[in-house]
Amino acid sequence: MKATARHTALQALLQMEENEGYSNIVIDKALRAAGLDQRDGGLASAIFYGVLEKRLPLDFFLRSCLKDPKKKVDATVWMLLRCAAYQILYLDRIPDSAAVNEAVNEAKAYKKGAYTGLVNGVLRNLSRKKETLVLPQGEDPKALSLRYSIPQELILLWRKSYGQELTGKLLEAFQQRPALYIRVNTLRTSIEELAKSLSEKGFTLTPLPFPKNAAVLEGEGSPAALPEFQAGLFHVQDLSAQLACTLLEAQPGQTLCDCCAAPGGKTFTLAETLENQGKVYSFDLYKGRVGLIRQGGERLGLSCIQAEQRDGQKPYEGLPPMDGVLCDVPCSGYGVIRRKPEIRYKPLASVKELPELQLRILENGASLVRPGGLLVYATCTLNPQENGCVAERFLRAHPEFEPAPFSLPGVERLVEEPAHTLTLLPFAGGSDGFFAARFRRTGDL
Repeated sequence: MKATARHTALQALLQMEENEGYSNIVIDKALRAAGLDQRDGGLASAIFYGVLEKRLPLDFFLRSCLKDPKKKVDATVWMLLRCAAYQILYLDRIPDSAAVNEAVNEAKAYKKGAYTGLVNGVLRNLSRKKETLVLPQGEDPKALSLRYSIPQELILLWRKSYGQELTGKLLEAFQQRPALYIRVNTLRTSIEELAKSLSEKGFTLTPLPFPKNAAVLEGEGSPAALPEFQAGLFHVQDLSAQLACTLLEAQPGQTLCDCCAAPGGKTFTLAETLENQGKVYSFDLYKGRVGLIRQGGERLGLSCIQAEQRDGQKPYEGLPPMDGVLCDVPCSGYGVIRRKPEIRYKPLASVKELPELQLRILENGASLVRPGGLLVYATCTLNPQENGCVAERFLRAHPEFEPAPFSLPGVERLVEEPAHTLTLLPFAGGSDGFFAARFRRTGDL
């Protein structure tokens, strides 16, 4: 079938269902393969991300339009219905008739048109009823789940962990578009020079008071396509990750380690903080990702980076004592739902083994820290089992480390937790949901 915007979005969503890939990688690959122009590419992306973000209310409304709401529908047909329903319910610029007709044409090309009547009937029913459709109201977890398209078990976890009021604010925050944060490479430019250069291309750069050299970038198009990016004048990195890097209090000439480094943003920030003087060891499990770190370091002119393929679950050998070690470990990712909407549907049961993995990585990273040096544990999730519980277990098992309390300018502490730990929330000074804990080695290596 001809590669249209709607067909491209549908195929990318089916790919997500079958292989559980990262949304940004899946849609980027699909758009390149389809060769769509900018307008159609924008529509394909809008449908793709819209269906991911609104899956639960879409399913709720579509079920209400079936003759038998409990009927099991072919998976491909159901995804096609979701795509069309998203256009009908959430994309005002798309006429209902266009959404219905395109979906019917798509259905005609699938299994000899066996589902054409079903698709036509359900979508026309949805179009007729849409002005009267409402989602359940109230604070019941099921109602909240449908309104915010967040699974009930996550809502219940956050209520138990952070309370009902913070959970409500968190659900609202996850409906907003996140800002795009960058880190200015002041080894090659100044914030003022970069802002002037980007403004000539229609982008606005707004510096932040903290961390140093962090800024918000606004404009249409991919930052990676800008000549300033290619020239190594900045790299893209979320605010929360930049904040985590500040906890190592890096100074020029120090030796640091980023244990789970890919795609390299934290490594680049640490190397820039060192003013390219000293050494940043940058490790990742996969050879291809290590290559990306090296490429990024070269683009930014950061020669102090030593990127290597290493497994953080295994003891490190042949390395010097480190002034600071950052362990931003693999996690469930429930804090980055705005950027990766598919993560919200990851069942809690599927991540229950992660704390053991995270603790092993933290303990191996800790073995590198010199006496007096700092160790930072970080995740991009909002799950206490992966956050405070891992930090607490580490301290109990390692008396050679002590808590290293900290505060971050502009970040409000809303979660009751020890002073050496911090849960960053999207509406309180962080960008993504994030967690960090800091320790200092007091004993010998």
